Amino acid sequence: MHTRVGSADSHLIGYRADVDGLRAVAVISVIAFHLSRSWLSGGYLGVDIFFVLSGYLITLILWREALKGQFSIIRFYERRVRRIMPALVLLLFFTTLAAIALLLPADLIGYGKSMLATLGFVANIYFWRDTDYFSRAAEAKPLLHVWSLGVEEQFYIIFPLLIAALARFWPRATFPAIAMLTLLSLAANILALKVGGASPAFFLLPTRAWELGAGAMAALLPLRLMPLGAVAGLLGSIGAAAIVIGVVSPLQKYGSIPVALPVVIGTALVIAAGQGKQSPISRLLAFGPLTFVGLISYSLYLWHWPFIVFSQYYLVRNLNLGEMAVAVAGMTICAILSWRFVERPFRSKTIAARTVFLAAAGGAAALAVAASVLIWSNGLPGRMSGEAAAINAAVGTNYRCPVSNFLRLGQSRACVLNLPSRNPADAKIVLLGNSHAQMYAPVWDSIFIEAGLPGLLVPANGCLPTVSVNISRECIAVAAGNLAELGKLANTETVILGLTWERAADALVDADGKTVDNSNDRALVGGLDDLIDRLRGFGKKVVLIGPIAYPGWDLPSEMSRDLAFGRPLEKSASLPAGEFQRQYGAIIRHFESRGDIGFARPDTALCDSSRCNYVLDGRSMFADASHIAKAELFRFRAIFSAALASQH
Repeated sequence: MHTRVGSADSHLIGYRADVDGLRAVAVISVIAFHLSRSWLSGGYLGVDIFFVLSGYLITLILWREALKGQFSIIRFYERRVRRIMPALVLLLFFTTLAAIALLLPADLIGYGKSMLATLGFVANIYFWRDTDYFSRAAEAKPLLHVWSLGVEEQFYIIFPLLIAALARFWPRATFPAIAMLTLLSLAANILALKVGGASPAFFLLPTRAWELGAGAMAALLPLRLMPLGAVAGLLGSIGAAAIVIGVVSPLQKYGSIPVALPVVIGTALVIAAGQGKQSPISRLLAFGPLTFVGLISYSLYLWHWPFIVFSQYYLVRNLNLGEMAVAVAGMTICAILSWRFVERPFRSKTIAARTVFLAAAGGAAALAVAASVLIWSNGLPGRMSGEAAAINAAVGTNYRCPVSNFLRLGQSRACVLNLPSRNPADAKIVLLGNSHAQMYAPVWDSIFIEAGLPGLLVPANGCLPTVSVNISRECIAVAAGNLAELGKLANTETVILGLTWERAADALVDADGKTVDNSNDRALVGGLDDLIDRLRGFGKKVVLIGPIAYPGWDLPSEMSRDLAFGRPLEKSASLPAGEFQRQYGAIIRHFESRGDIGFARPDTALCDSSRCNYVLDGRSMFADASHIAKAELFRFRAIFSAALASQH
């Protein structure tokens, strides 16, 4: 992945075989992690090694050119295009063919969008925006790994101009300036982890620039500070140990401290220690086979993820050891061919810059047109037919509140349901819960419209609505905040509760974060009773939506793939009714016997005397592993209407 020290720009900075060895460590770590997370639990930190190396290389080249008065932004971008685009365009061509052959329509649309983002150098931003509670699994995203190229490409837009300006006007201030910016980015990363969660800290340049900055600092290290002799050996060993510890057993127990910090510092130390060619670690990294893997690391990184993703997507399961070996052989062969016949020729000056730019632009334009066609055609649905097409129609179709319907309710987001005023105070009825309340919103909305009831949806995805026990202390805080806001809504007469009943099997905690005994769903039932009593204390009527049987696996996606690829179905599309009663019968009887609430039984729409069905009339009832497909919500209308009528 990314540019390699010494392989193409050796005429500018001198060849360092140890840095190619570091690239080999990075790419092998990433591949091992993606093949099986149990092998190297921190293997994903190989990307962070790449970032440090890229920061080192780019800074060293730019700094030396700038000091000599030879800096040219055009020449810099020519080198970047030569290095990045030919191999990337080749990869995208073949992954597009594979995507058309294998991906379901919904996933093919996502592929088209991700390819446009990749060509626009904003893949990291696209995948950041695409990562949410309902986003498709990584196995459906063959280009997910190129988010890191987006980070680097955005870095290339800003950083060369900064280095050129510093070299010309404030050369002595360059190292402290880069150090300050690196620390600011690290602080932004820590802040993002605390405030925005892992996603922005993972994907975005401002929160990743500190890793590139660490490499830049190694490149700008004054000669008087360059480690030599025993000091170089010691620092190189410390750096190597930090990398090994991070990759083998990442330090993930320190709150908002970036898990990549040891690996980033370790990589910078190994680079700095090796500059004088006196570090034993650097000599070890210069081992021939390692340096060769480093030479092909960019192409190998590009090819490894599509091989893994498409294989798992086709098989609808993880790879076994034999299949992993075949995948590794395939990605390695493709990487060697790409390096030998695409990367090296386009990097050489024998191909004119004009030819390089035209080829890159032409290839990118053709791919952009292809991506647009995939999106515009709704994923080429005509490729599927019969039962596979009918099952596939449900993929990803559970209801999500449109962005235009969101509004604030205290510290939470709410969604309007038949609420023209968009004022929560006007809501007569509130649907409260998580994604399993939200998935029913369209059918409730139709009921509200018919009854003339202004409504509001308050979802807290991933949490229960209960305040005495919940999935986590954070969820308790969210639920308590939502409950307090409901208490302020004087016009709200009825609260409908919906939740993920499969959470009943999960460990629950109390407000102090202590695990509570949930055997026989005692804690969950007690938490719901407590919530109902609190709501009734506010003078609200309560309707509780009962449990349904969930597949627990992505039924429409996996089943439609099995059908499309002509394989027998390995998982059951139903649950024995007796098993459902064993899981939920006591809960159902408890809430039916309360008498002071309306209790809706959606299970009766899916279950007969013998089975609870995930597929009815040739269609999947579910959009994924547990959420009802939007097109099937009509099945629950009469059940919900009756439960609501019992309280009015």
